[in-house]
Amino acid sequence: MTRTSNRSQEQSQVRLLMAGSATSSFDRFVVGPLLLTIAVHFGVSLARAAAVASLYFLLYGLSQPLWGLCSDRFGRVRTMRTTLAAAGVFGTLSAFAPTLELLAVARACTGACIAAVVPAALVYVGDVVPYGRRQRVLTDLNAASALGITSAISLGGVLAATVGWRVAFLLPALAAAVLAVVLRRLPEPPRAEGHEGGLLVALRSRWGRRVLLLALVEGAALLGLLTYLAPAVESRGVSPTTAGLLVSLYGIGLLLASRVVKRLAGRVRAPVFLAVGAFSLVLAYGAVAVSQAPLLIGFAAFLVGTGWAGMHSTMQAWATEVVPAGRAGMVSLFAAALFVGSGVATAVLAPLAGDLRWTAVFAAGAALSAVFGLAATLGSRRFHATAADLRSVEAAAL
Repeated sequence: MTRTSNRSQEQSQVRLLMAGSATSSFDRFVVGPLLLTIAVHFGVSLARAAAVASLYFLLYGLSQPLWGLCSDRFGRVRTMRTTLAAAGVFGTLSAFAPTLELLAVARACTGACIAAVVPAALVYVGDVVPYGRRQRVLTDLNAASALGITSAISLGGVLAATVGWRVAFLLPALAAAVLAVVLRRLPEPPRAEGHEGGLLVALRSRWGRRVLLLALVEGAALLGLLTYLAPAVESRGVSPTTAGLLVSLYGIGLLLASRVVKRLAGRVRAPVFLAVGAFSLVLAYGAVAVSQAPLLIGFAAFLVGTGWAGMHSTMQAWATEVVPAGRAGMVSLFAAALFVGSGVATAVLAPLAGDLRWTAVFAAGAALSAVFGLAATLGSRRFHATAADLRSVEAAAL
């Protein structure tokens, strides 16, 4: 009976974390379908408007170490609630920004604040869920993110074409403010003493540094390139609404594949998830490098979502386990690397996107995905083999 009660309590906690993940993902992905509309509204080039996305991603990533320290010092839940409240304020300012410059600053501040939610949720799961069941729970968080992503990309285009792009920024701001209150029901997990130096512990770990480097490439290959799928198809004359619906297939692919990954977790080895996911990204970006036809964009978005489901949940589980003594620090640095990579990729590729050189943009994405897949698959095999050897030695010693 106690086990059933504990499992029910865990599910209730996970649902609250899922709501936070969905809100954060909506806020993060809604900008893609809005970029061309924002550029037209302010009378600037797409390359200039892309700063609204790239600055958001950069601040989202760079703020992670700070939130890792706060999570250790003040608690996971308190950190999430405080940053959600701040994200609600800055998100509202984004919706009413009168100039592109103020919009970029407000969005960057929103990203810096709402950045705390997903990493704190991951650490929370690492604190309360045993490793054997952790990837299944992380898959549920990814499914919630998929719902937020699908809603953001599809509604972003619809809102831009109807009531305006400002409403698309206001919706997640209001949701964040509500969640800041609702998360009072989430109990603070017990924290081990002496982990305030988790950032240094993570950075001193050889495997920790390797996982962070992989996260940097993963963020560039996936999130950095995903930002340009909607502008690529819009540049062919497709409406923002249609572009949003096409790219929202990413979230549908992620949502469907998450169900499959949850069933396979524990039976399929981590390197397999990484290899299959990276191959999906290579195939997706390779296809749209050849042509940015609407059907190919939709196909690519769906493929990226299916690949991301197994690949990223595997990377997340790896990040929560690679440095147990500095879990919060490691997860915050992992998220930082992921989104700094995406922000750098978005900024570096902006001139090519501004010139509508989509073949070069997506060929770079295919190449990055191939590099990530090879390095992550081989690295995961070595790490898990080493971990298995250590467990065997410890068992023999006992």
